[in-house]
Amino acid sequence: MFHGPIETYRSQFNFSNLHIMDLSNNSFNGELPSKLLQSFHAMKIIVGQDRLEYMYTFSGLPPSFYISAIVTIYVDIQQVVDRYKTTYGMKLMNKGTEMEYSKVPYALMGIDLSNNKFEGCIPNLVGDLKSLLMLNLSNNILTGSIPPSLANLTKLESLDLSRNNLSGEIPQQLAQLTFLSSFDVSHNQLSGPIPQGSQFDTFGTHSFAMNKGLCGSPLPNKCTKVGDNLPFPTSLLEEENGEESPFDLNWKVVLIGTGVGFLIGVVLGNVIIDEKSRWFLHYSKRMAKKWKRLGRH
Repeated sequence: MFHGPIETYRSQFNFSNLHIMDLSNNSFNGELPSKLLQSFHAMKIIVGQDRLEYMYTFSGLPPSFYISAIVTIYVDIQQVVDRYKTTYGMKLMNKGTEMEYSKVPYALMGIDLSNNKFEGCIPNLVGDLKSLLMLNLSNNILTGSIPPSLANLTKLESLDLSRNNLSGEIPQQLAQLTFLSSFDVSHNQLSGPIPQGSQFDTFGTHSFAMNKGLCGSPLPNKCTKVGDNLPFPTSLLEEENGEESPFDLNWKVVLIGTGVGFLIGVVLGNVIIDEKSRWFLHYSKRMAKKWKRLGRH
C-alpha cells in the first residue's frame, strides 16, 4: 500500500549491486525514478558465468569458520563457505506468470514496476541496463513512445508494457532481441507496422491487442503505404492478387446508384417541365382570346 512519488533526495542513490527491484502492486505515482535507475550499475554490465550461481548471504558465522577456512584453504574453501550460506528465495512475475524461485540465480536481473500509477515517458536510460532479463512496466499511466534504446537490452527475455497510454510505433530495432520470448504491448494507443522476423514471428495476437492503429502479422489488419510511404492499416477483408475489396465494390455501387438516380431525375424533370409548358401555352392562348373579345366590346 505504498503511495506517492519516488523522489530524488540530496543524497545520491546507491544501489550499485542491486539485481532485482520489485515495487509492483502499490500506488506509487509520478514519473519513473530515473535517478534511481541510473544507480543500478550491476545491471549495466554483462558478466559471463562459467557455472550457475545463486544469490546468498552468510548467517550465523561462528569464529571457528575462519579457522576452518584457513585450515582448508589448500583443500576446498568452497565447501566451508557452503556450510554457512543461506540462499535467497522469492516470487517474481516472469513472462506473465508468477514464478517461485527457491534459489534466485545470480545472473537474474529484473525490474517490476507494474500495477502502480506511474506516468510520463519511459526514460531512454533504461536501455543502459544491458543485463536485464525482465522488464515489467505494465498497468500504469505511461505516455509517449517506446524508446528504441530498449533494443540495447540484448539479454532481455520478457518485456511487458501493456495497459498504458503509449503511442507511436513499436521500434523496428526490437526485432534484434533474439532472447525475447515474452512480449506484451496490448491495451495501448500504438500504431504503424509490427516488427517482423526473429522472435516477433512467435508472438500471438494477444501481445498486440487493443491497439487500433497497429497493422501487420499476426494481426488481421494488413499494412499499406499511402501518401509519403506512411503505413496505414487496412482490413483483412481486402482480397489479394488484384481482386477488388468489398470497400471498393460498395463505392462502385454508390456511384452507379447515383448515376442512375441522376438520369431518372433528368427524365422526370423534362417530363414535368414539358407538361407545365403545354399547360402554360394553352392557358396563355385562352387569355389572349379573352382579351381580344373584351377589346371589341
